[in-house]
Amino acid sequence: MPQKDQHKIVILEANRIRRDYLKSIVSGRGCVPFIFEKETICLDNLRPLNPDMVISGPLSHNRMHRFVHTVKMIDGRLPVLILSGERSIKDFATSNGFVDVRVIEVNFKPSEIKGLISRLLRYRFANADSSDPETPLIIGSSPEMLKIKRKIPELNLLNQPVLIQGEPGTGKDLVARAIHHQSGRRHSPLVKINLGQLNPGLLDEIIFGAKEGSFVDSNQRFQGLCNPADGGTLFLDEIASLPASLQSRLLAVFENGFFNSADAEKKSAELKIVVSSSNFLDRLVHQGKFSEDLYYQMNAISIEIPPLRNHISDIPLLTDFFADKFCMENGAGHIELPKRLKDSFCRYSWPGNVRELKAAVRKAIIYGDQDRFIQNLSVQSAKRPHIQEFEEDIYALADLSNLKKYIKNQSNLNLKNVRRVFLFRAEKKIIKKALERSNWNRKKAARLLDISYKSLLNKIKEYRLV
Repeated sequence: MPQKDQHKIVILEANRIRRDYLKSIVSGRGCVPFIFEKETICLDNLRPLNPDMVISGPLSHNRMHRFVHTVKMIDGRLPVLILSGERSIKDFATSNGFVDVRVIEVNFKPSEIKGLISRLLRYRFANADSSDPETPLIIGSSPEMLKIKRKIPELNLLNQPVLIQGEPGTGKDLVARAIHHQSGRRHSPLVKINLGQLNPGLLDEIIFGAKEGSFVDSNQRFQGLCNPADGGTLFLDEIASLPASLQSRLLAVFENGFFNSADAEKKSAELKIVVSSSNFLDRLVHQGKFSEDLYYQMNAISIEIPPLRNHISDIPLLTDFFADKFCMENGAGHIELPKRLKDSFCRYSWPGNVRELKAAVRKAIIYGDQDRFIQNLSVQSAKRPHIQEFEEDIYALADLSNLKKYIKNQSNLNLKNVRRVFLFRAEKKIIKKALERSNWNRKKAARLLDISYKSLLNKIKEYRLV
């Protein structure tokens, strides 16, 4: 039994020689080691053991993803030391913002691993009183998701608002929480307001501190949730639902800053604002349904979350994550869903995105009949119409949705000029979309566009898409 001042360290290692060596190092530091050879048994015992640290031997890329994510689900403050020489594992730790997940070479020096163990344990107990043990976990190793993960830590240095856009169910709320969690404001409040669920009067009072029917000028003291005294994060969910009258108010806040209700001192830099929208705001601006000035104020820093159908390589990782989460929440042992089920998931279009996948994993575990579930999923996929690459109408595609205004402002209504501008804008958007979809691989983009590689290079040069 460990003494009061002894640290408990869990070791996951299948190699007997390395396992014994790690055990001797941990024991030599006055710590108590708990040894496991399999991930599932190790994870099932983490909660009852309540260790101070986890050390993992080499695992494959996907197994390491799953192991670390599940450890962080169980206790977000539990440090992990990984033995690996793979570059992708080292990138995984940094790209996910895990400050207490470290990677060391398999052929480590004793002094090196002892130093890392000491630093991770110090970090563990320095943050033991943190009120937020839950770490927002963004699952995925596709280029699309890695781009988002790498961008989030950079936002800590910027005070501008952040706009998160994506289809319903893609995980905008999760990204907003990750932005807060990976910032210097993580120990301050994260206040979320769903703008689509409040009436304008109540919304005015909650955000700006104004009583219903009254108007508070932006230069007066705000008494609402926008008071930046706590220096936290204000998350305005579904910004497209904000009434036009409050859009102008919010624009004034972005331009003039918030004011502390105690001394009227301007302190906009102390409050981080994150907004999200399931409707792409540029389309709403073109349709005259959203303030153009407010959009440009918020769009300086933006994150677009791709639909699940655009990063299907992440589906197996997400499936394992949701399966582990469901089992953990229900006190069950870890379940390995069959590969054929994950393959069927990868063939489905997921109109409800990650939220729909989470529900499907839950059903697959509860009902257990995998073959019938796969068959039903195949039937649904067959009935589902083909998802159009561009859902907006042709005018929105070419930035000419407000055609009446465009025509009114033209002194020369030359049809050739109109057609030239229309085709230029539409073609530029389509080529850019193809390049993004192919991760800027020009040969793949050319095949996607069904044009020659040389033609694509000329178009890229013509439209300055570099």
